Amino acid sequence: MGFTVDIDTGGTFTDGLFGDGTTSRRAKVDTTPHDLTISMFNCLFAGATALGLASVKDLLRECDIVRWTNTIATNVIAERKGPRVGLFVTRGHESSLYSGNGTSPAIGHVVGADNIVGVAQPLDTEDLLGHLKSLLDQGVRRICISLKDGLENSADEVAVKRVFEDQYPDHYLGTIPLLMGSDICKHPDDMTRTHMALLNAYVHGPMAAAMFKAEDDLRHQGFTKPLLVGHINGGVTRVAKTKPVDTIESGPIFGIHAAAFFAEKYGLPHVVTLDVGGTTTKVGLVQDGKPTLTREADILGIPLRQHMLTLKSISLGGGTVARVASGSLTLGPDSMGAYPGPACYDLGGTEATVTDSYLVSGFLDPDYFAGGTKRVVMDRAKKVLSDAVGGPLGIDEHQAAAKVAEVAADMVAADVQRAAATIHADTADQVLFAFGGNGGLAAARVADKAHIRKVVVFSLGSVLSAFGSSVADVAHTYEYAPFVPVDDTASIEALIDEMWAEACRDFSGEGFSEEDIVAEVEFTVTQSRDHHDVDELVCGFGVDGVPEQGQTGPCLEDAGVKPGQDSLVEIVRLHARVPAVKSVLVEQPAGGGDATAARKGSRTVWWNATGGIETPVYEWDRLESGAQVAGPAVIEGIDTTYLVPEHWDLSIDKFGNGQMERR
Repeated sequence: MGFTVDIDTGGTFTDGLFGDGTTSRRAKVDTTPHDLTISMFNCLFAGATALGLASVKDLLRECDIVRWTNTIATNVIAERKGPRVGLFVTRGHESSLYSGNGTSPAIGHVVGADNIVGVAQPLDTEDLLGHLKSLLDQGVRRICISLKDGLENSADEVAVKRVFEDQYPDHYLGTIPLLMGSDICKHPDDMTRTHMALLNAYVHGPMAAAMFKAEDDLRHQGFTKPLLVGHINGGVTRVAKTKPVDTIESGPIFGIHAAAFFAEKYGLPHVVTLDVGGTTTKVGLVQDGKPTLTREADILGIPLRQHMLTLKSISLGGGTVARVASGSLTLGPDSMGAYPGPACYDLGGTEATVTDSYLVSGFLDPDYFAGGTKRVVMDRAKKVLSDAVGGPLGIDEHQAAAKVAEVAADMVAADVQRAAATIHADTADQVLFAFGGNGGLAAARVADKAHIRKVVVFSLGSVLSAFGSSVADVAHTYEYAPFVPVDDTASIEALIDEMWAEACRDFSGEGFSEEDIVAEVEFTVTQSRDHHDVDELVCGFGVDGVPEQGQTGPCLEDAGVKPGQDSLVEIVRLHARVPAVKSVLVEQPAGGGDATAARKGSRTVWWNATGGIETPVYEWDRLESGAQVAGPAVIEGIDTTYLVPEHWDLSIDKFGNGQMERR
């Protein structure tokens, strides 16, 4: 077995996980926002060095697979840096974009109001061409066509596209990419289809440029296989078969898939995931070993009426700015990112941040920041906290640092409780999985405030999204919303046949045969047209991966769904995958419960604003399986730190992770 490479690029750091079949090494480098491929290759170099190799070429020459999750699409939308997009909709829906009353949140975000055209039906060719010329004169570089009821009847969308392509064929410089809503999203809801088409058009250009550049750069370094890109379905797919919209928020979502992997290993039915990075904090849910879905999703504030993973995000991370306004301490939403970063980085940052507060509180060691590889300056952190927080509130820098940490924990705990409430769950029944570069710092404090009694922190916590990628298969998901009666097996089977044929085409384009594919079908069944009493059903294919004739009806019946009662199949979703080379999870032999050998010393820690406490400090990598640490304690890893507050105990399990419980 050769090397496996998994890289996750976040807003502040780029994380890597590198395996050789028996062990794994990790790396963390600063993200380069101006060109994410630079930080990708910096991470590859750090990984090669960790494996004892002389160069990136040496790594890639013996590499079996490279998987990359990144924030390119997310950043383009969040920072509004996409191209100018034009949109043709059915006349009368120019403002709502089929969303009902009011103005669509997509307007002003990914499409300008002046670039939306209402189409009269029957179509008028001259009128269409006049509007197209006007859009081009306004600088529009991509066109979406999404007409009402376009999924059921796409004839007019096709006709509009043909008119434009006849006038501006591909070999003209004036040609412009055209995207039909019915191509990008097989959903009957006109708003969802339109929003998905807009999002895809908005991020397509920047995403394609970065992805193909990365693939070309890998090829120039000797990697002959395709680069695989992380998708929100938890799988990876080659660049040429990737829809940009499928990659949005893929990094955080792979963190949730990694949590689901461990939830299944531990046999834990109810898990809340907490991913605390340098820029944002993400909260997700895992129930019975699977990430939970929401029926009313949104992508960065743009609503979609379709199933997506539950993922709530708040603008809070290590780089989040702390300031006092009107006598109250507020955090964010702005962040100092990786550059200039928190004031303690001493790279020009002048704002107080959460990381500065952690340093002044004693949670972090200035001489062992990032395992001692990154220089930080305590005095810079103290000064900005005193100026921005302590002075306005009339407290010293240590009390200011403690207050910032307290408010940060309050904000995250409230988000955790809100997430649990969406599935009507009591947080006391949940286990908190905390990861990300700052997850170990926040975990127990957040759990205390959210009334959660058990926490798991991870040895690979700072790179857990990369680990989620490392256990991913090559995968595609296909979804249709037929809204047909449960007993209309002919229609359902026809849809499955169509999706299966599409899966075979896509995998063939990636070099796989039909026999390689493992697939399952998932149905969402409603008991009325009001979408109440939804049941999620999963039906597997035959062992050879080929759908069996007549299987749909029996599958639904076996799952307990009976015809009648106005039962409808709302969604038919086909998940198809080809197993890929995976990272190896190595179990540790049981050691003793004594953590004495891992103790490094002690230092004063301000756990709250009342005063500092002399606190034991331990080295994470020297804690054996079975080792137990009683709080209060600080445990330092090479790329993250774990806090064990008073009244909490931590023990190391067979996977090298920390199980924390409140006494």
